[in-house]
Amino acid sequence: MNTIGDSKTILEELLNSMGVEFSLDYNEETNTIEIDTDSHALLIGKRGENLRALQYVFNLIRSHKLEGSEFVALDVAGYKKERIQKVKRIAEEAAAEVLHNGNEKTLPPMNSYERRQVHMVMAGIPELVTKSIGDDPNRSIVISKRDQ
Repeated sequence: MNTIGDSKTILEELLNSMGVEFSLDYNEETNTIEIDTDSHALLIGKRGENLRALQYVFNLIRSHKLEGSEFVALDVAGYKKERIQKVKRIAEEAAAEVLHNGNEKTLPPMNSYERRQVHMVMAGIPELVTKSIGDDPNRSIVISKRDQ
């Protein structure tokens, strides 16, 4: 069974039912199906909400049709890749600010995947600690200096 080929077929059916014109490419390194389309704004949605929903539905269908298949990420027009780079830049700038002035910094609300990226960036800076506060979808990260 070719699970990537079958996965593409499932995604094609989903996107066709939405009336979207597209092409698909699978990135084996990141286990991501990349969707190229002129309808990227529709598929991404506000703050990536539509893309997260599409990915959820896609993987739900896959888990029922392709028993034992692993999660496959979706990306549209490089949105996730660019967003993660932006999140990492925000985290690095906030870290520099906290190290410089010693005041804690609260980052804007992020989804769980983005918060995980921030925690991973901060794990490489031993002088700082992070904690998540609030409830989804307004959950944020606070960066502060580690108590000496």
